[in-house]
Amino acid sequence: MKRWTVGVTAVVLVAPAIAGLAVAPIRPAAPPAYACASVGAPVRVGDPYRGVALNFHEEPAVMLVPSTKVYYVRDRECDLYRFGRFWYYLEDGLWYRARAWQGPFIHLHSSSVPRSVRTVPLNYRRHW
Repeated sequence: MKRWTVGVTAVVLVAPAIAGLAVAPIRPAAPPAYACASVGAPVRVGDPYRGVALNFHEEPAVMLVPSTKVYYVRDRECDLYRFGRFWYYLEDGLWYRARAWQGPFIHLHSSSVPRSVRTVPLNYRRHW
């Protein structure tokens, strides 16, 4: 069996002794589904944050979420949290993480966000 790739469609030629001369298009695998940021471009794990909502001129004031080790930014209209040495930001269902409040924030899979951060009580969330 010989294969040739033409654009995104592969053409397969089957030996004439088996099925005659058959040409069958093979569809490429569907691309992985990625969530999209508000700017409309696909966002993949490891991509930098592209939005404009994180323009801080000084470290934001944080408050401890009771019964946790998670701190939240209370005086901004965003979902920004500090847990351990990282800052976590949620926008449009996408999580970002940075080592400092200034960034850079990098997209990560939600399973990489600590459970304590993902499960903060409702009254410590803004846009979930």
